[in-house]
Amino acid sequence: MSRVFDAEFVRGLSADIDANVVPILESTNEVLPELGAIDRSLYTVVTVSMAAAYTMANATVAESMEGAAQCFRELREALDGCADDMEAADEACASAFGSSESGG
Repeated sequence: MSRVFDAEFVRGLSADIDANVVPILESTNEVLPELGAIDRSLYTVVTVSMAAAYTMANATVAESMEGAAQCFRELREALDGCADDMEAADEACASAFGSSESGG
């Protein structure tokens, strides 16, 4: 019996999400407040409707980035749980039907 599900690969995806995706999304928490500071000056430089649109867009992006980071955190947890569950299923099948990894 060959393994179709590679738990280590899935755990690697989870680690990559943790190392490469979530930090980028969280880094926007540092940049977006600086962009928000521009809001106040816009109201004296451009039309009110343009400044209001910028303010709304900035607020929407901040919420979207936090929401995306949370979704990726939940995905990471789900991937880890999936890998654990598949390993448990493999172990249950191996003990119920005998393991083919020992050459038998």
